[in-house]
Amino acid sequence: MKKYTKISVQWFYSLLERGECDIVDFKEQLEDKKVFGKSLRNSAPKYDEMARDVVAFANLKGGFLFVGIVDETKDVNETFVYDDKKIFELIKQIQDRTTPTITLIPHRIRVNGSDLLVLEIPFSTQMHRTSKGEYLIRNNDGNRPIEPHEIATIQSEKGLIVYDQKSWDVSGEWMDEGRLQTLRRMIETINNESPYLDKTDADLLDSFGMVKEEDGRIKPTTTGILFVGNNKALRELPYYEVKYIHYFADGTYKPYEYKGNIIEVARDCFTQLKAEIRQREYIFGLFREYVEDYSEIVIRELLINALAHRDISRQQIIEIRKYDDGGYLEFESPGQFPEGVTVENYLRKTNPRNPNVMDILREVGLAEKAGSGFDKIFTDLLKKGKPLPEPEETDTSVVFRIKAEVSSEKLIELSLLYENQTGKSLKLDQLFVLSEIARRGKVKLSELMESPNISSYRLHTILDNLQDLEFIEPTGKTSGLSYILHITKRKSTVDKVDYVMQKKQEKARQKEAILRYIDEIGKINNPEARALLKLQDKDAALVSKLFRSMLGKEIMIVEKKGNNNIYYGRSDFLSK
Repeated sequence: MKKYTKISVQWFYSLLERGECDIVDFKEQLEDKKVFGKSLRNSAPKYDEMARDVVAFANLKGGFLFVGIVDETKDVNETFVYDDKKIFELIKQIQDRTTPTITLIPHRIRVNGSDLLVLEIPFSTQMHRTSKGEYLIRNNDGNRPIEPHEIATIQSEKGLIVYDQKSWDVSGEWMDEGRLQTLRRMIETINNESPYLDKTDADLLDSFGMVKEEDGRIKPTTTGILFVGNNKALRELPYYEVKYIHYFADGTYKPYEYKGNIIEVARDCFTQLKAEIRQREYIFGLFREYVEDYSEIVIRELLINALAHRDISRQQIIEIRKYDDGGYLEFESPGQFPEGVTVENYLRKTNPRNPNVMDILREVGLAEKAGSGFDKIFTDLLKKGKPLPEPEETDTSVVFRIKAEVSSEKLIELSLLYENQTGKSLKLDQLFVLSEIARRGKVKLSELMESPNISSYRLHTILDNLQDLEFIEPTGKTSGLSYILHITKRKSTVDKVDYVMQKKQEKARQKEAILRYIDEIGKINNPEARALLKLQDKDAALVSKLFRSMLGKEIMIVEKKGNNNIYYGRSDFLSK
């Protein structure tokens, strides 16, 4: 969770509005009434109850206990008394009742004239229990015991273990020799000079982290079982499975199940998804393009991403669902985003949950360098005029949803024109810029700079390149600088009318600024107009052209001195 380093009233009300949840709990008084005002014969049981709350928060993602809030109404309890001495005694008692020790961080916050206590339970990378041996975890409804099968998941999420490196006690033979040789052949196909090909089987298994020595024995790891384990060993991982369900438009559906060896699951599931691809033809003058409802690139990358980055410790399967009626395909993978990765930054931020699995997938050509998978997905979708993925993070999984529809035929056309003109494909950063301009018609430079998917470092280079190739052109200046599609890239009447209107509106704003200046000052010349419109000296000819379009209608020349004419408002001039 985020560590809050600043406790403010605004922050307090923000959490108060959320109510009790997985990171917040309210208490009218501390359970130890002897410490906070009201005497109690035996306070130890109340300290024990508080310790249970603290352990439950620490085993999830930390949290906050607000003391002095009436739970039912969320009102401030005016009888609560903040006492430093008693608070530190409470912290000590909690330390004594938690293993490993948890130290609370107290904060004082003043609300409506009353001092309230906020006890921060920091995020911990350890597993905690009470002094009575209770392992608890927090949920929205309060605390509950941790089930045995959840221990590995929680440890994995805290970084205590990397689950793909977990060892397994498998009796008898665990390895499938045929699968090991298949792995070698796949490595050789990708790189026949790979140093892994010269290793013995034992060294190969060790190099890839597929085995681990423990207690004097060589044991298979999760990675080893997934890639070269025999069917008996694979039964140790019953939830490593993909279920694909195709929901047809007539209300019927067809399910498919794939389980076992990771390479075989990827191959078989991809074969089925690929077989269902449908195409539609788009014609742009001399160019034509066939656009798939779900392209091979997108399907393959999302499938490999789900297989490689799923939380293997969770007793869930990967689910893929296709809805013909809704026109979308979704991949649901067990486990939330890894630490540091969010719905907002997943394109730029990587943190592999199963590094050994990823290393092997890269070596056999099923995955590439970190982060390149989503680059490929975004590039392919934008080139085909498709909307970008819609990721969703639930309490137990991450869902990626892609749509079959084409939302921008213009972007398909621009991609084809660029490739024909330069002999190269548009890069992802260029596609992001063109996508924004094609979708919105006109985009300010400041808006492009703030886009999370566009590199601000490279933005000006991208804009200059697209201008030089006459794909976009600027309109407006300084703070109002915007970009629109170049007139040569507008084929339809609607496109051309839109272009003219955008240019006309810009010209109208410039004229209005000049007339207002004349109204206030009385007259204007070319240098003054350039300063007013925030143009450079090189734009003097543009200003002169603007003045000529206004002559006789809105302004008149009073005095002519070379190129530096002085202009009055027409009504003022005629009244002289």
